[in-house]
Amino acid sequence: MNIYGLVLAAGYSSRMGKLKALLPLDGGTVLSLCIRALMDGGAADVFVVTGHMSEKIGPVAVSLGMHEVFNPDFEQGMFSSIKAGVKALPEDASAFMVLPVDIPLIRPSTIRALTFDYAANPADIVYPCFRGERGHPPLISAKLIPEILAHDGEGGLRAILEKHEDNARDHHMPDLGILRDLDTPEDYARACRISRRRIPQKEECEALWELAETPVQTREHCKKVARAACFMAAALNEARNHHKALDLNTVRSAALMHDIAKLRRNHEAAGAAILTGYGFSGIADIVAAHRDTDIKPDSPLTEQEIVFLADKLFQGTRLVSLSERYGHTLQRWSNDPEAVKAITERLHRAEALMKRYEQEAGVEMPAFLLYNMDKDC
Repeated sequence: MNIYGLVLAAGYSSRMGKLKALLPLDGGTVLSLCIRALMDGGAADVFVVTGHMSEKIGPVAVSLGMHEVFNPDFEQGMFSSIKAGVKALPEDASAFMVLPVDIPLIRPSTIRALTFDYAANPADIVYPCFRGERGHPPLISAKLIPEILAHDGEGGLRAILEKHEDNARDHHMPDLGILRDLDTPEDYARACRISRRRIPQKEECEALWELAETPVQTREHCKKVARAACFMAAALNEARNHHKALDLNTVRSAALMHDIAKLRRNHEAAGAAILTGYGFSGIADIVAAHRDTDIKPDSPLTEQEIVFLADKLFQGTRLVSLSERYGHTLQRWSNDPEAVKAITERLHRAEALMKRYEQEAGVEMPAFLLYNMDKDC
């Protein structure tokens, strides 16, 4: 089964004021990120449709090992580029994905999920979907190619896809990138901040909870832990005079996600596996390690230790001391001497780590959080 990618890069970029495809982004360009997502996600090959400024975009596409397809009718709009790209697809195409070049933040894991979904159960269209909203790129069966080529362009590609709604389905992904396009300089500035970071944004965390069916009470616990962890990390950064500062976005995201798989066996490892599978490997190790700590005395405190400590300071959504938090667990396992020994050892490690944190950050816990939790972080 061969699934190809079409990158549409023939437009004028009029609202951006600069050629979108070649804007620098995440160590490459907007165009190269689109290509990388498709290829890393399992596309058999990628065809880049050019038009305006093809003399600049085309050579770049070819230098990246892709095929350029020039659309002489690009002034007629996007559908003309879709037709040009579809016409160039190899005869062995089973399906294809249409990705406008101004949507470069899509994750390879999303492309991979679409291709796996289609391969397991072909349909006319498989749409990536973020919290109920469809985005790009739709994966379209090659069976629709004759219809696309015969279409007069009225209503664009959407007019054709709507006719096949009965054999279309949504594939839900925690990928806000399927909806984020680059139309204006402001959009581009935001994309530069977000880029292809390996941590989920707040909205993606909420989508991950939904996909993992994380209980509501667990989500509320995670929100409290995330808030506390951010205050703790900020205090440590200030004490370090922002030298080797912790990344607050990583702290917040990891804390929000630490119990994503709470109802599953070995939920730390299960949560890490979920995050890695969706492309969020930047916080997977933190989630995997939040049950216990084994930091060496000479190792600096990192985002992982902050999330670990913040988690241990909450029983549900209630701020507690370490002794109270571990005391509940000790009481539950009081008839199992080996369990009591292991839990007690974990408590001692947590206490030692908390002492390290308090000394370095110059704060006293949990009083510091009692004073700060109602403030903005």
